[in-house]
Amino acid sequence: MKVNEIMNRSVITCYPHETLSAIINKMKLFNISGMPVAEKKRLVGMITLKDIYQFLPPPEEMCREEAASLEKKLVTPVGEIMTREVLTLTPATPVDDAAKIMVKNRVNRLPVLDRGKIVGLVTRWDIIKALAETGE
Repeated sequence: MKVNEIMNRSVITCYPHETLSAIINKMKLFNISGMPVAEKKRLVGMITLKDIYQFLPPPEEMCREEAASLEKKLVTPVGEIMTREVLTLTPATPVDDAAKIMVKNRVNRLPVLDRGKIVGLVTRWDIIKALAETGE
């Protein structure tokens, strides 16, 4: 089985200039924990909840943070905190290779690129679901 058989083709992306607060709202709206950052369908990075948690103060300290400082962080462009070096797949990548890459690198999602453009996204959930459906 190849990645193109299980990937999500309706990929929710964001732009590097979008603010952190906009990205947090987008993640909540679409119930996702990460997304590719793109310019003209070309991948420039990945933003995840982990990146956001590392950038913002922990919840127990957030109420002690000055409002101006917190506001400044929330208007930070996502391009400043995204992960720039992103592992990717091609549509022809075998699903088992995708799973091995995810486990080895401890990532939950991998963008699928074709000629440099984002054409899909594969998550751990996509792989689990595909294996359950095929009975493997």
